[in-house]
Amino acid sequence: MEYTENGRDKNELRRHIHANSVDRHVIRKLLQRIFVPCSCVETCPGHEVALSVDETVRSLDLPQENIQTMLCYLELDTNSYIRVLPLAYTHCKILSYKGHRALKFAANNSPPLAMAIALSQRRATFDTSSNRVDFPVVEVAAAIGWDSGLVKSHLKNLEWQKVEDKWRRTGITVEFSDLGFRVLAPGKLSPRQLDEALDSVYSRVENQEKSSLLQLDAVFCALMRVSYPRCQDCSEGVDMSRSEDLKQTIREYFQQEQITWELPTEEDLSNEDQIASDVRALVCSYRDNNFTGRSVARIFHGISSPCYPAQIWGRCKYWRAHLGASFNQLCRLATREILRLR
Repeated sequence: MEYTENGRDKNELRRHIHANSVDRHVIRKLLQRIFVPCSCVETCPGHEVALSVDETVRSLDLPQENIQTMLCYLELDTNSYIRVLPLAYTHCKILSYKGHRALKFAANNSPPLAMAIALSQRRATFDTSSNRVDFPVVEVAAAIGWDSGLVKSHLKNLEWQKVEDKWRRTGITVEFSDLGFRVLAPGKLSPRQLDEALDSVYSRVENQEKSSLLQLDAVFCALMRVSYPRCQDCSEGVDMSRSEDLKQTIREYFQQEQITWELPTEEDLSNEDQIASDVRALVCSYRDNNFTGRSVARIFHGISSPCYPAQIWGRCKYWRAHLGASFNQLCRLATREILRLR
C-alpha cells in the first residue's frame, strides 16, 4: 500500500493525461497552416489543404493522433470551420526512363503534369533537360481546379498506354509519397474568427485534460476509501460494507451526466529552487534543442514526445526527476527560467 498511499501510482497515471495536453501557441501554429489566405473575392467555399504528417508532428512536437483529434474538434465546432478528409499521400515524383522529351510529350496530353512542370519552372526547381519532376499534389490540383484524387488517378494512368488493344508501359513511373493530413478549409477568415477557432480548440483540450484528471482523482479517492493499509487486515474475511460502498460509488460515477466535484488545489512546489536549477542545467546542457516549458515538464515527468522520445531522453538524468511535482506548475516554472536564459 505504500506505493498507493504516497500517490506514486496516481502520478504515473497522470503522465498519460498530461501527454495529451498542448500549449495555446502550438494550436495557433496548427491553425496558421490550415487556414491559408486565398484570393476568393466573396465567400470562400473552402480549399483542400494538405499537411505532411511527419513534418507537422516534428514541428508541433505532438503525436499524429493528437493532431487528428484537434482537427476533429475544429470540424465538430458549431461553426464547422473545416471538413476533415482521409489521410493521403501528398507528394508526387514522375520519372521518365525515355528522357526529357518523353516527359514533355506526356505533358502535352496531361494538364496536371503540364501544370506541375510550369509551377516547378516558376520556382526554378525544374530543368528543361531533366527527365524528372517532383511536386505537391494538392498545389497542382488547386491550380487547375481539379480534385486531388482525380489528379492522382490521372497521373497514375500516365504509366500505361494502349497499343493494338494491349496495355503497355510508357516508360514513365509515377510515385506518391509523404502521407499527409487533408482538410477542406476556408481561406478568408478574419483575425476575430481565427481567435475564436483558437479559443474553441484550446478550451476543448483544456476541458478534456481537466475531466480526465477529475476522473482519475475520483477513482483514486474511491479505492483509497475502501482499501486497507496492510494485506493482513483483510486476509481473514471480507468486509461487505466496503464492497457495497465501492459498488455504490461506481454506480453514481456512471449515472451522473457530468462531474460535479473539483480537483484539489495544487500545492506550491516544495523544492522550487532545485527545480529551477535543474531547468537551467538541462537547457544549458542541450543547447541545440529548442526547449519550451512544456517540453521540459514532459522530461521531468518522463513523458515521451516526437521530439523528445523516451528511447533517447530516457538516458538523461533529468528524465522523471520531478514526477511528484505538479505538471502545470512545472510548465510555468520552466517557461519562466527559459525566458530568463534568453
